[in-house]
Amino acid sequence: MYVIVVGAGKIGFYLTRELLAASHEVALIERDAYVSANAAEEFGSILITSDGTEPTVLSDAGAERCDILISTTGQDATNLTACQVAKYSFNVPKTMAVVTDPDHVPLFRALGVDVTISTTELILSHVEEELTGGPFVHVLPLRGASSGIVSMRVPSGSPVVGQPVSRIKLPQGTLLTAVIHKNGELKPVVNDPELAADDAIVAITPPEKEDELWHALTGEAWR
Repeated sequence: MYVIVVGAGKIGFYLTRELLAASHEVALIERDAYVSANAAEEFGSILITSDGTEPTVLSDAGAERCDILISTTGQDATNLTACQVAKYSFNVPKTMAVVTDPDHVPLFRALGVDVTISTTELILSHVEEELTGGPFVHVLPLRGASSGIVSMRVPSGSPVVGQPVSRIKLPQGTLLTAVIHKNGELKPVVNDPELAADDAIVAITPPEKEDELWHALTGEAWR
């Protein structure tokens, strides 16, 4: 998969690193020379120091063959514009944007951005899950689909501790997308990592399959 990431700040930097680790082809665009210089040592020739909202820049980055564009800057206007140019000038199949102001989310969706990631809404969802005591954090609903992205921590007594992720019998329609170690290290699923206690797993699953996913990861009934 070929991915263009706009913005080399913290989100874009680490996202690009993990996409490369998962063997995806990536171009990273950053217009701020200072931020770009900090990222250059890590990413070398895939880094483009220019404006990711400019059609000529996206063309030079290969937007014509891009599978997904993800705009991660701290400026909502920049993220919206980058997605708009990618979709309507280059027919990029999928666009994603970080949205800092949750009031802007409906506008992004109305203007055709496929996936919006509101940092405020993500934090609130985590707070709500902690208050309600549910085992899953509902990270992101998938627009136009019946599934959502959820995360949970692997309990210390779970039968999957010490097992590779390929051994987990996931419910039908569920896809494990990431494993995050308690120290924050991302374990790419493609490497079939062994699970450890307190690892966070991230999965795409239909809401009605959450009970089965919980059972698969803990050996216990949730409700």
